[in-house]
Amino acid sequence: MPVSECTRTCDSLRRALQVVESESHPSYVTGGFVRDSLLGRPSRDIDIVVEGDPFAIAQSVARTVGGSFVPLNEHHCVARVILRSYEQTASSDRKLGHDDLTIDFTRYEGSIEDDLTRRDFTIDAIAVPTDVVGVNLSEQGTCAAAIITENAIDPLGGLQDLANRTVKAGGRDTFAHDPGRLLRAVRLARELSFSIETTTESLIRSNADLISRVAPERTREEFIRLLNLPLAADSVRYLDYLGLLMRIIPELETSRDVEQPTCHFWDVLEHSIQTVATFEFIAGQSDWRYGNDEVIECLPGEPAFQTYISGAVSSTASRSVLIKIGCLLHDIGKPHTKELDDSGRARFLGHSREGASLSRSILQRLRFSNHEIEYIETLVYNHLRPAQMSTEGPPTARAVYRFFRDTGDAGLGVLYLAMADYLACRGPLFMMSEWRNVCSLISYILQEHRRQEIAIAPTRLIDGRELMQELGIQPGPVVGRLLEAIREAQAAGLVGTREEALELSRRTIGSEHFTVRDSK
Repeated sequence: MPVSECTRTCDSLRRALQVVESESHPSYVTGGFVRDSLLGRPSRDIDIVVEGDPFAIAQSVARTVGGSFVPLNEHHCVARVILRSYEQTASSDRKLGHDDLTIDFTRYEGSIEDDLTRRDFTIDAIAVPTDVVGVNLSEQGTCAAAIITENAIDPLGGLQDLANRTVKAGGRDTFAHDPGRLLRAVRLARELSFSIETTTESLIRSNADLISRVAPERTREEFIRLLNLPLAADSVRYLDYLGLLMRIIPELETSRDVEQPTCHFWDVLEHSIQTVATFEFIAGQSDWRYGNDEVIECLPGEPAFQTYISGAVSSTASRSVLIKIGCLLHDIGKPHTKELDDSGRARFLGHSREGASLSRSILQRLRFSNHEIEYIETLVYNHLRPAQMSTEGPPTARAVYRFFRDTGDAGLGVLYLAMADYLACRGPLFMMSEWRNVCSLISYILQEHRRQEIAIAPTRLIDGRELMQELGIQPGPVVGRLLEAIREAQAAGLVGTREEALELSRRTIGSEHFTVRDSK
């Protein structure tokens, strides 16, 4: 955020804290803002506990600083004020920025110490008076660690746990009171590069079955935030160790210990987790224990890749996160399709189709959006297709065209999933010669796709109205089919003029595969 925007936001926060202090004394800043200030991290979320009416105070703050008032939870007396930040666009228009500041207000009963002992984790159970924070607020939106430590109310020893870089439950009933904290503990530890204290780990394992009580939307949000962090494969493996993974996606359990042909180093489950790791490796997000610079140097030179994976599919999920989920689920259909051939070799015919269907059911249950589901389903369904396109030499121009036609926005994701799949298949046994062949195939597909985009982009050879007039056909699906056939042939370099497009259409209609029913 530009310095001027940061200054304006911090000034608004100071005024907000002054309003709180004038209308509710005492009042305290708690939670993530205090924790992050102690760690020297900027925070965009502030929790304030007050003795008075949170809704009245929040509305007063919103009026004073020009924020938006949101009544979050009337039953639990939680209100929110959003202080908007803005970004400057190329056209000099102002739009809502990514650094909006949210202030949540809750009422505490009894003493502040009583309130803090009911918090989820000790590192979030530290409070500082609002007047202290307001006076010492920096332009970076933090408060000096020394000031916080000097004025901290810390009944659970959170300051020491922060110093030890440890996530520790506030009490033995922490997860029973709110099972959503089970995933939050893991996400918080990975986000801060902390470890979870051993007793808390045991509590998570003994309470893991409670995650079924958590709203699917909340589970989805925490899962996405976790996978958005580096070393996502390690996080997935840790979820499995804690007993959470199979309670979130029980369909994965059947993949455990399912042996594969000798070209695979790991069973289906570990291979799936390793595919997350290898995707992160080739995407430049994390190291992979078996990878090196030579492996990276073989990758296709696709300049748009980083922009592509960082792009948002929804308001909360980037393509990168959804590809990681696709990596985890891409072989989930294997246990259901496993057969042994005459030689005793395992075969998994149709596992991509089965996996796509299972993935859709899983993602619907976790309340992923339709757009997110379709994207991941496309990844899973087509993850073998790049290799299948080249069984008898380089893919044909038509095969490349149809691949991107069928995969749409997920096409580039499928190609990178295919490369990650190969590395995770062979593991420590992968051969550079094979890897170069895989990368050469993907490079060829990308180059051919770019050539086709250039060939098709300039102009349409003929439109639907002209087709109907020239061929004497009625409006209907056949017109769309003919236009698609022309576009495919144009991409393949087989037609380049209006006359050639018309001739292709006449041949298509006259072919034995084109029935009268098709033309109606």
